[in-house]
Amino acid sequence: MTRHHRLLGRLLLIGGLLALPAAAGAQELYTYTVGVLGGVGGSIDADPGGSFTNKSFQVNLGMVTEPHTHLIVRVGKLSLDQDSLFGSLRDADLEYVTIGGEYRARQSVWESGLYLALGGYRLNGIENATGRDETETSVGLALGATGELPINRHLGLLAEVSGHYIHFRNEQFFAMGHIGFALHF
Repeated sequence: MTRHHRLLGRLLLIGGLLALPAAAGAQELYTYTVGVLGGVGGSIDADPGGSFTNKSFQVNLGMVTEPHTHLIVRVGKLSLDQDSLFGSLRDADLEYVTIGGEYRARQSVWESGLYLALGGYRLNGIENATGRDETETSVGLALGATGELPINRHLGLLAEVSGHYIHFRNEQFFAMGHIGFALHF
């Protein structure tokens, strides 16, 4: 009986060693990602202020949770001052923090991704009629697509487009496009 157990144990060990490279190949080459991006965006339903050439800045902080699956926190600011007014506000900006899951798929040269995120948003500006500072905060949802072109093992060129639904009183739909670098470690 012990002879059969030893043979079975050896076969399991050999099978496990043969399967090890396949399991290692399914893992990501990194655990964490920091992305720094700049871009443009605006509100789809702003009147006035519907320009999409407003400048934006975003930082991505990501962690691999499973192969091809990332948890990413995005922190950013969209300056809504391209037009003289954004709705009833002057010198407006949108600040946000989102957290969500991103699924990535490897292509032959680049990597693409889709994400869904829950966010907290704050719209700041000066009320045009009264001259008082106005702030509105709300929750929202973000849906986006990403593409990354690796430069080397630790650095990649990252592009991202996103749409945001935010439960504000007036403007509720925003769109942004970003491009920048992702550092993997």
